Amino acid sequence: MKHGEVHLVVGADGMLGTDLVRLLEDSGLETAGVDLTEVDITDYASIEGVMNQFKPSVVINTAALTDVDGCESMQQAAFQVNGGGPANLARAAAASGAFLVHLSTDYVFDGRKKEPYVEDDQVHPLGVYGRSKAEGEEGVRDVLPKNHCIVRTQWLFGLHGRNFVESILALAQKQKVLRVVNDQHGSPTYAPDLSAALLTLIRERCRGTFHVTNSGITTWYAFAARIVKQSGLDISVEPMSSEELLRPAPRPLNAALDNARFVKAAGWALRPWEEALDDYLKRRTGDARP
Repeated sequence: MKHGEVHLVVGADGMLGTDLVRLLEDSGLETAGVDLTEVDITDYASIEGVMNQFKPSVVINTAALTDVDGCESMQQAAFQVNGGGPANLARAAAASGAFLVHLSTDYVFDGRKKEPYVEDDQVHPLGVYGRSKAEGEEGVRDVLPKNHCIVRTQWLFGLHGRNFVESILALAQKQKVLRVVNDQHGSPTYAPDLSAALLTLIRERCRGTFHVTNSGITTWYAFAARIVKQSGLDISVEPMSSEELLRPAPRPLNAALDNARFVKAAGWALRPWEEALDDYLKRRTGDARP
């Protein structure tokens, strides 16, 4: 990595972007962050202006329309942001010679595989969100085939945005019984831990597609039960099926991601999701005890 290289984080005000900008800066890397007020990734001219302003050697795209249910009724916007946006960034990166890191999702899979998905498994998204994200991946690969890194992750939580942990804690203030789906499997992933993984992939210029999550596989129900237990809340958590939830968008039931390729490339694995959750709960309350 050359001295003075600029690392441009697109979506810098989001949950992952906020932690990533901070980590890059703390690591001594020259870093710039842009979000909706500075750039529109659906507009190539807007991206071109930002690229000319910062002249980055590395672009990290964390921007996306992530409202899974909302995407079902906002199909055009979903494909413009999640599909066309990454392709636009890839075009701009190709024109400038920049290395592009693009964040994607487990929703590109249908969740019917019994084992965790590996990077080369065939994508088969179920809903608009997954289809738009799959289109974004293909755009990056087509436009910038040799100078990109696509990182699929899932079940993201962190201190700088809405997430499942906060939703459970908020519901726990209003209800004595929480019902949570127990037939969807995945790995809760902590934004600071994912940021550290991205830093490694950037430093090593790892190219291709990687699955990156915290270690261990669980269900939303078990995740919620641990949140409640570790928070010392006296409420009951009960399992339910996805069918009972009646959400607009279909969810992949078994979309756990195999991290072996990342572990081989990086030489380390993200810590267990339980440890990451405990760290999050301590940080959000300002509890500095180990």
